[in-house]
Amino acid sequence: MAVDEALLESAANQDCCTLRWYQWNEPTISLGYFQKNVPEDSNENWKDLPRVRRLSGGGAILHHHELTYSFALPGSHPLAKTPPELYVAIHQPIIDVLAEHGLQVQFRGISFRSKSEPFLCFGRGDERDLVYQGQKILGSAQRRRRGAIVQHGSLLLLTSEHASEFPGLLNLTEQPERYQNDFLKTLTNNFSQAISQALNLPLESQILTDEEALLSEHLEKEKYEVEAWTSRK
Repeated sequence: MAVDEALLESAANQDCCTLRWYQWNEPTISLGYFQKNVPEDSNENWKDLPRVRRLSGGGAILHHHELTYSFALPGSHPLAKTPPELYVAIHQPIIDVLAEHGLQVQFRGISFRSKSEPFLCFGRGDERDLVYQGQKILGSAQRRRRGAIVQHGSLLLLTSEHASEFPGLLNLTEQPERYQNDFLKTLTNNFSQAISQALNLPLESQILTDEEALLSEHLEKEKYEVEAWTSRK
């Protein structure tokens, strides 16, 4: 989470655009920026999992057998002026790549809301979600800062034992054996190339700059590791 905020700062201050893919070392819940932490929730399957608070909005995500991405876009890019279109601009290349791998997903096309939204994001529905046979397999959320945007997304590939009500794409397509490092690496490379081409942005693999690394270390210590940040109401 600290790295993603550092990349948003680079987008805002230095006109940099960065796409990042990552996974999680252990099952973890990331809370949406505006979301209340609910330690007294009654779900025994995930109530004791570690929690972090991310910069983007939306509902909590249980990160487990998935691919997570963040995309930081500077305010100078035309899509920064139309944030809803950024969802489509990122999700459509993901649809195309998955189709090339024989995994047919599509936009939900409709949104649904309730007075009491489910705590977990995958229980909520937005028209720009990606679904397979009506089941949500990818959702995203955004945060703006000085014109720049960071967009987070989670591609659910396998069902987590901590949230069995949300099937993963490879479970739905009866291909769970494909959840292997080689396949995941191929997917992320293909996604990156497709998004780069769709947005007409050059693709260059690199590590964090010294400035980004220092900022992320500072944010981790002073913000994301602080209980008051994660548990705030």
